[in-house]
Amino acid sequence: LTVTIDYNDLQQQVQAAHTTAPGGAGMLDGTGQYLSPQTIRRIACDCDVLPIVLGGDSLPLDVGASQRTAPAYLRAALLARDGACAFPGCDHPPGTPQAHHIQHWVDGGPTALHNMVMLCAHHHRTIHNQHWHITLHHGRPQFTPPKQVDPTRTPRPGGIAQPAAHQHALHRRISIPRPPEDTP
Repeated sequence: LTVTIDYNDLQQQVQAAHTTAPGGAGMLDGTGQYLSPQTIRRIACDCDVLPIVLGGDSLPLDVGASQRTAPAYLRAALLARDGACAFPGCDHPPGTPQAHHIQHWVDGGPTALHNMVMLCAHHHRTIHNQHWHITLHHGRPQFTPPKQVDPTRTPRPGGIAQPAAHQHALHRRISIPRPPEDTP
């Protein structure tokens, strides 16, 4: 998937979900369709990114390295801290949780435990679409809802999504090392 967008436009936080005109948008190469910076940031949140800097004549000036959002060791630490989803009151069954940058990587947010939170796919979309604010409070995720969800914007502590009805499925996904069998 290739998207071409001006770096300054990509850094914008608030835009319409989709744009039909080129102004302030990124073009989905090969389709003629335009995506808003907000949509591009949401898509790029959980993927590898290969930045290419183009000059005024549209020729590449620099090609960066792919940036992996959460290597295996970091995902393991996030799962230990957050469970399948840290969103307050999450009761979704365990699936493939997604590592989310608290401060987006485009804005200089590091791919590190202190800047990431584990979310289920549903709550990952909710965070991006509704613009929830996440902070770490004493090492635990804390979620502040947008005004349209809670006019007082009262922060809510994150939890570990392991509802009783789904704990057995989560435990099957965690491999437990077994001692080697004795051979005669």
